[in-house]
Amino acid sequence: MPVPSPSRRAGSFRGEGLAASAPIAAIAVMVGLIGLFLWIVSQDRREDQQVKLVRDTLWIEQTLRFQIGSHQDNLLRLAAELGVDSLPAAPVMARARHMVANNAEMLRIAWRDTGGKTLGLAPAGAQPGISQAQADALGRANRGHPAWSEPQPRDGDYLSTLVVPVFDAANRVTGTLEAEISLGSLLAAHVPWWIAEHYQVTLARLDGTVLARKSNAVVEGHAAHTMSFDPPLHGVFLSLSPYREESGLLEHTLVATIVGLALLAIVNLWMQHRHARRRLLAEHALRREQAFRKAMEDSSTVGQRARDLESRLLYVNPAFCRMVGWERDELIGQGPPLPYWERDLVSETMERHHRNRQSPRAHSFETVFRRRDGSPIDVMVYEAPLIDADGRHIGWMASIIDISERKRAEAQASQQADKLQQTGRLITMGEMASTLAHELNQPLAAVASYAAGCLNLLRHDDPDRGRLAAIMENLAAQNRRAGQIIRRVHDFVRKREPQLDTCDLSRIVRETVDFCLADARKSGARIVVRRAPAGLTVRADRVLIEQVLVNLIRNAIEAMAACEPGMRCATVDVDLDGGRVIVSVSDNGPGIEPEMIERIFMPFVTTKASGMGMGLNICRSIMELHKGNLWFEAGQERGAVFLFSLALARPAGEAAAEAEGEPGLARIDG
Repeated sequence: MPVPSPSRRAGSFRGEGLAASAPIAAIAVMVGLIGLFLWIVSQDRREDQQVKLVRDTLWIEQTLRFQIGSHQDNLLRLAAELGVDSLPAAPVMARARHMVANNAEMLRIAWRDTGGKTLGLAPAGAQPGISQAQADALGRANRGHPAWSEPQPRDGDYLSTLVVPVFDAANRVTGTLEAEISLGSLLAAHVPWWIAEHYQVTLARLDGTVLARKSNAVVEGHAAHTMSFDPPLHGVFLSLSPYREESGLLEHTLVATIVGLALLAIVNLWMQHRHARRRLLAEHALRREQAFRKAMEDSSTVGQRARDLESRLLYVNPAFCRMVGWERDELIGQGPPLPYWERDLVSETMERHHRNRQSPRAHSFETVFRRRDGSPIDVMVYEAPLIDADGRHIGWMASIIDISERKRAEAQASQQADKLQQTGRLITMGEMASTLAHELNQPLAAVASYAAGCLNLLRHDDPDRGRLAAIMENLAAQNRRAGQIIRRVHDFVRKREPQLDTCDLSRIVRETVDFCLADARKSGARIVVRRAPAGLTVRADRVLIEQVLVNLIRNAIEAMAACEPGMRCATVDVDLDGGRVIVSVSDNGPGIEPEMIERIFMPFVTTKASGMGMGLNICRSIMELHKGNLWFEAGQERGAVFLFSLALARPAGEAAAEAEGEPGLARIDG
């Protein structure tokens, strides 16, 4: 037999090697495909189970919420009927007993007054004592809102009490209606059998305390879907856990063995490569995220600050450091009192921190910080609870905005408004100077006349003391009149802070009309006070209200300058409308052009040739300061009507009774 040449043997060896490796490669490919197929099937099955678990959990959650909401709505309707004095309570409690009888989870319904005394009970029987959780819920309900108590154990079950307030006709809380709900009976009655065949349904607290459970099997180590059941039950979570299923180990043993032996090395290398690649990608993404967050942090103009529950600083951003003047390393770890706190506000700040710790919620407030150089800074703080990755409340996160410029702008605007008001009064008094001089001439001339009469009587040997005393009284009265005119002018033009006090609005109207009569006579006009009942007291600054009235009356007089002298009549009317007093000033002038109506109260808008256009704007600002309104209406026949309203300082019923019991005052002068 011929011997193969070395070259042919080498080719044969290579061919055998290729032939031997071909089945291995085919098996490897087949095993890989089988493993990939099983993995895809397993993933799809797991995802389907998870989606179904989430969907069923949401369904159960909505069902339980609907049932609890239905109970709350029914209790609110019963509470509304109990609040009506004209309706008997017996039918209402009968419907309450019907509710208890038809809802297995509802154990009893109790009607109590605000002091906790039981007024009705369904079903009738012994009433257990009120727990601390129920007392807390009663306290919240007495403030006007439905409340749920913390679940409490009783006889192997957990009960929660739904408390709704009972209002009377005046919308005052007169009592509460409370229903005890068994959480175990709630699950037993409203979790359907087809859910219980596949899942264990649990209501539990965050610490793991099981409040109620419905289950047909034992659940061990399976993933559950949990969602919050707050509201209505504070700190309670609803959880669905699937039952343990058969693993099918015998069916997959052969495939798993083949896959495990054939792909052990490949899978190991692939997993190592995948892990290394994911690690590199994660590190790269983390570096990019850190750089992006650092750029955001450095670019932000809003100060950010994080503190723990003991008010120690955990984090500050550069904007906050620039705001207060301290470096980050100097602030981190600092505890109260912090260096940027205003010394006078330390106790207030500590009290706020303590109050927020008792009831953590998002809030905002204004305060004052102090920079490192000692200068104050007004800030607006928006603070919210800081929650870690485990859902625990570990502190507070705040965004802080410097509002010093806004505060300065507001103060400047307030000063400008005060100056405009004083300027308006000075302009008004400047225009009335000659008229006031005429008014002062009358009492001064009378004083001179009475003084001359006194001298004449004193020159007699036996002067008549009675006549002398009467003349002296008249002289003193005229002197007081002159002093009142001068004092009124002084109060009117003097710059001062608004002083709100209880005053008689009708008296202010009458005295202001007296003040303007001289100006009216000079213009050939009349001022008529058609109605001004006594007893209409308001909280107002007397001088500012007089300024509004003087401005409106003078505008009415000037608006009638083109009318016939006999037609120039300004009418002032004081009327009561519910809990508010409405004062109107009307004239017989030509009225206001339609295109001016929308702009009549705007600054620097005027219909006068030499007017500044600030009078009505200042009047509206004064009424807004008094929480009142100033508006315009067209006259019934001609002219214009300006009205303003103020709230009564006393109940409307008392003011109306006093106004009806006293006659109105009217004045016609010209």
